[in-house]
Amino acid sequence: MSKDHFYFSRNDKIVALILLFVIVVSNLIRMPRKTTLQEFVEERDSVSHVALTEESVRSDTIPVTRRKTDYSRSSAVRYERNRPYPERRDTGIQKHAFKDTVRQKRYPVKVRPSSPIDLNLADSMLLVSLPGIGPYYSSSIIRYREQLGGFESVSQLSEINGLPDSITEWFTVADSVQLRKVSVNSFTLSELRKHPYIDFYQARAIVDYRRERGKIQGPGQLSFMEEFTDRDLERLLPYLDFR
Repeated sequence: MSKDHFYFSRNDKIVALILLFVIVVSNLIRMPRKTTLQEFVEERDSVSHVALTEESVRSDTIPVTRRKTDYSRSSAVRYERNRPYPERRDTGIQKHAFKDTVRQKRYPVKVRPSSPIDLNLADSMLLVSLPGIGPYYSSSIIRYREQLGGFESVSQLSEINGLPDSITEWFTVADSVQLRKVSVNSFTLSELRKHPYIDFYQARAIVDYRRERGKIQGPGQLSFMEEFTDRDLERLLPYLDFR
């Protein structure tokens, strides 16, 4: 009877053997592998060899950069060696002289002229050196002078937008300077329009008069045109040529 309790069929034996095999394999997988001393040393040497190899390759391909302190120190030493002996020690006077030089290049020194300057002959460098005139006003004066054909009077500076009235004391207009004239009988409509004192309607009136009646003999004929006022003719007359 006791033999019946311990009796296993063939299928039961196969199942039991499979379960036993699975248990043994799982225990072997979970069990940590013991590393011997020799294996540990070999693994350490291989890692060190790989690190040294990568470092050598990096040093051959990538230039080694110095630290900022080493570079600045070597540059300072090389600079001191190459400098002339008298200039190795900077004084306060030299530093101030350098600052003044930079300031002069950036901001021109203003000079009050001892006598008035001819407005038609002053260049941009001279204009910038005068008090109250900067690069913007200097270019504005020269551009307006070119459009006019020359200044006939210092008071024409007031026609430049934003220009301070105080700068007129620095200028004068010489009678010897020839103004660029506007040819009333030969200039086209676009050429007449380029002068600041002639607008589109005035230029068209001149061209129409020439086409209908011929050559304009003098300012008297312009005064009969409704496009021209007495003030217009007064400031425009020095620039007109009726030949």
